Amino acid sequence: MSLSGFDKRFDDLRDYILKITEWIWEGRGIDLIRDYYAEDCPVKTPAGAFSGVEGVIRGTLETLQEFPDRTLLGEDVIDSEDAPGTYYSSHRIFSHMTHQGHGAFGAPTGVRPALPTVADCLCRGDRIVDEWLVRDQAGLALQLGHSPEAMGQALAEKAPMPGREALVDRWRGPEGDLDIEALGPVAERYRDLWQHGRLERLRTGYDRAIDAKVPGARTLRGHDDLERFWFGYKAAFPAGTFRIHHWIDREEAGSPRRIALRWSLETAHQGGGVFGPASGAPVVLLGITHAELRGDVVVREWHQLDEIAIHAQIAQHRSS
Repeated sequence: MSLSGFDKRFDDLRDYILKITEWIWEGRGIDLIRDYYAEDCPVKTPAGAFSGVEGVIRGTLETLQEFPDRTLLGEDVIDSEDAPGTYYSSHRIFSHMTHQGHGAFGAPTGVRPALPTVADCLCRGDRIVDEWLVRDQAGLALQLGHSPEAMGQALAEKAPMPGREALVDRWRGPEGDLDIEALGPVAERYRDLWQHGRLERLRTGYDRAIDAKVPGARTLRGHDDLERFWFGYKAAFPAGTFRIHHWIDREEAGSPRRIALRWSLETAHQGGGVFGPASGAPVVLLGITHAELRGDVVVREWHQLDEIAIHAQIAQHRSS
């Protein structure tokens, strides 16, 4: 995919995203953020949101203070041109890093955790103009010896979580909410799983050798592992309203079919699944999912959710 309005040094959007990520993080080109992010760029995560390039710089420096040797290995960039000159990337990253400094995860432990991340970026005119970001914060916490539930409680005490409508709106982009039926059977299957709990669709829609990465730094292999993950989530959140806010479906010669979707589930904590006893808390799951498929059958999948932010919503309700 050639780029209109971008520096000629970049071959395509994948090349652009991978290069500027490496230059900024591993090349220590922190000031390059001002060159490649719009001045008022909003950055949204399940735990919070802010606008402005200076906030991006502060966040980068705070992360490097805590994990100075962090590497960002680009596993994939699933991209699309949403309008002439407007490009969208969903960038899946794997990081190794050593906990060497004080910060959000406490005193340095010397532990070398692994951290998966997905960053969705809207790009125009050689700059990132909007970003949605999800890290496996619970997996990172567990590797560093912390409780995701306790960290969720601390997050809720630090800053109130907004209501469900505001959280869903945080995850929307220019397209709003997409017509799931128009997106086809794979999108409908995700809706059936998250909204309706139709777990029979797992064995028909997933390869029996499925390899899935899910929150908590977990890898699932096969249908039994996959079902256990879904039992935990659907026990906690049995129903709700599932929305897709962005969707990319790419088929290229020599590669599997690849899908990236940014989605939300507006729900309530109604059962004793993986988030403790039922609290009745209103909750919004804000996720980004990548999948590789053979036809419509998923063979590899990556679910990015911030379980600390989910615990924070529940903790806030319990204390109200």
